[in-house]
Amino acid sequence: MLSVFVVACKKDKNMVNATVVDTGDIAKDGCGFLLQLESDGSLLRPKYIPSSYQYHGLKVKVKLNRDGEGEICNTYPTKKFYEVVELIDIKKDLD
Repeated sequence: MLSVFVVACKKDKNMVNATVVDTGDIAKDGCGFLLQLESDGSLLRPKYIPSSYQYHGLKVKVKLNRDGEGEICNTYPTKKFYEVVELIDIKKDLD
């Protein structure tokens, strides 16, 4: 039983805590689902987030590929720039 716990801890080693934020429908005035990092509060836009994680306020652990690329999101009345990231792994934060 202890060995399973140790393996689980190592698997989460490179994951960061985040919260899913629903900014609204992209087709309207929203930017879709973003991730707000717990460490610094920054908002990131995943290229894809599985539908099972598309819930506002959901606490998750994520492993990301960040290359500095981004895009502008047209939110009324302003435009915002978000870094676009690739999700390598995501799971619910049960802590």
